Amino acid sequence: MLIGGKNYRTAFILGAGATRGAVKHVLVNNKRLKPPLNADFFQVARTYARAVGANSATARRLNRLEAVFKDEIPFKGLPTMEEAFSFLYTAKDFPEIYKTGPGRKPVAGYRKEIEDFLGLTFDILVTLDRCAPTVTGYDRLVGKLGNGDTLISLNYDTLLDSALVRSGWDPKLGYKLVGGKGKVEWESALTTTNNSASLSDISLLKLHGSANWFVRGSYGNLTKIFETKPVRVTPPRKNDIARHLRQIVPPIYGKLFGHPHWRKLWKDAYKALCDAEVVVVIGCSLIDTDFHLRALVGRVAKHRKQNAERLKQLIVVADIKTRRKWFRAFKAAYKKGDGYKFLENFLTGGLRA
Repeated sequence: MLIGGKNYRTAFILGAGATRGAVKHVLVNNKRLKPPLNADFFQVARTYARAVGANSATARRLNRLEAVFKDEIPFKGLPTMEEAFSFLYTAKDFPEIYKTGPGRKPVAGYRKEIEDFLGLTFDILVTLDRCAPTVTGYDRLVGKLGNGDTLISLNYDTLLDSALVRSGWDPKLGYKLVGGKGKVEWESALTTTNNSASLSDISLLKLHGSANWFVRGSYGNLTKIFETKPVRVTPPRKNDIARHLRQIVPPIYGKLFGHPHWRKLWKDAYKALCDAEVVVVIGCSLIDTDFHLRALVGRVAKHRKQNAERLKQLIVVADIKTRRKWFRAFKAAYKKGDGYKFLENFLTGGLRA
């Protein structure tokens, strides 16, 4: 990334706030649909349900989910997105364990509400990408990338991926997936551009999976979905693929490194953060339940301090409380810290050397 007229090898860490900053909202049947944050997922889901209709499948899914968190897994209000995903996964065996009385016995390890939650999530994420403006904040961010930069995304959406592809980035190379390039069906939008050469060695590491990664399997065996590698990677698409599920993994899932697919992605992220001259964190709150991310950051900071390899600059784009949390996490591992409240400030304010 270019800072003060000089290119520095940069690693970005992007959370849900990055997508909210890149695309404020899209219009769906005259309703403003925002990219969901962890804290306001159900508010966004209600907006989407109103947009597609009270009698829609989306509205029925949302009603079933809200009923679960009112009656079976009581919450004060509604859970965050990550809490909902994690608690539903943890409670997937409850229907079979606690079934009483006559009637068909529920299948162990399956509950309809997990399918509801994932289906609702994917519908929202794909709709955001399909309805987004031609130029987003992510397109402008891509324009700042330099040779060898790495984007580490904790998001399931494909808005950043799409912005990269529009500028000539090749997903076959850039996703860094185990198992070859043949599984990637998404072609670069442009064959020759001024940007395509510099984007040829840009990595996008999606540490929690992606809405366009597909794994063979079913909702009855989510462990297989979480632990294997994707077999198809498509452009953003609304329709599902028969006998396949989209691969996203909740941060709380403890067996994430059981497959080389995930180990490689996280190892690549660790190496990129250790080798970077600058780290930019955008819209990532470093939540307590993301044990893998917290461990990754802690290891990187420890490596840099032990080897006297401090970052030239740590830039955090977030609210002041979150900025302080990141500066504490990298304490004594960076030379200069800088912060911006909003992505727009970071994109337009001019980066200071």
